[in-house]
Amino acid sequence: MNSSASSTTDTSTPKSTPVHSSYALKLIAAAKKAKEAATIADPVEELTAKVAAVSLAELAPVTISDTGPWGHILRQLKYTGHGELTVTADQIKQCGKSWTGKASQFEPRLLSYQTSANDRPDVFKTLGLYILPIKNGTYLLTKQNIYMALDYACDRDPIVLTKDTSSLILSMGQSETSLIDNLRYSGVFEHETLLGEPITHGPLLNGRHRISMDMRLGTTPISIGGVQYETDSCFESDHNILLIEGKSGAKEIDSFNIRQLYFPYRAIHECVGSRKEILSIFVHQLGDTVHIWKYRFTDVLDMSSIELVGHFTYRFTNESTALSS
Repeated sequence: MNSSASSTTDTSTPKSTPVHSSYALKLIAAAKKAKEAATIADPVEELTAKVAAVSLAELAPVTISDTGPWGHILRQLKYTGHGELTVTADQIKQCGKSWTGKASQFEPRLLSYQTSANDRPDVFKTLGLYILPIKNGTYLLTKQNIYMALDYACDRDPIVLTKDTSSLILSMGQSETSLIDNLRYSGVFEHETLLGEPITHGPLLNGRHRISMDMRLGTTPISIGGVQYETDSCFESDHNILLIEGKSGAKEIDSFNIRQLYFPYRAIHECVGSRKEILSIFVHQLGDTVHIWKYRFTDVLDMSSIELVGHFTYRFTNESTALSS
């Protein structure tokens, strides 16, 4: 699954990684027996043959009529619509040579940038595909969901936060970093709903990093080699580590890519092991309300084991009021 297909140097169709498993080939062989189903006396054998026939129908190549860049790429790679596919940046660029649209649309970095489930191209939504980088310039197209849905509904009133007005520059900026800074100096990260104790170090790990690891998506093993990830912020206390992914924007976000939390989580876990608990949060300010979703991974090796622990809302006030729960 981690081996990529070789790119070509001419304008011929790039070779793609095979997507049918030996199990699928067995189904094809078994389905041939379906023709004899009418003459099979054993009801169990008859049912087995019919199930095989249905499975074969499900494995029939899908006609990809999508007119976008990814539809073109999948057709060029002869993707059948079933199973997984490994695609390289070189293959994407090669497919661009036979594309009649804008050349800029075949920039691999831009085509692979899909931060939420709704950001996926239409052909991905139709085929149930998700894209995950597994090496520098190599991507896995998988049927496994890699997004975590966000629900903004909350049955509690927002917790009131007091902004720190002692700084001359803390109020500058509208970025995720500015939001995180204001939350940090309001004391919210040390509140019992999150760290529950004073911060001793941070912010830490800001910026871009690379990771190599073996992981899973459910039961599917995946090897990650030197993939880049970015951390918005991280804080450490005596017993915990708080990992933060923040987003800005005036509209609700349907979901976020789990790897945005999982990749730095794994890097931190490699360093600290079980000596401290790693808490992961996703932060988004919508209007005057700050939403914080708190997560944990129930299986260190499985990215899809993410689990929501709590959803908390906050609101800043310039009045001198204490943090209330």
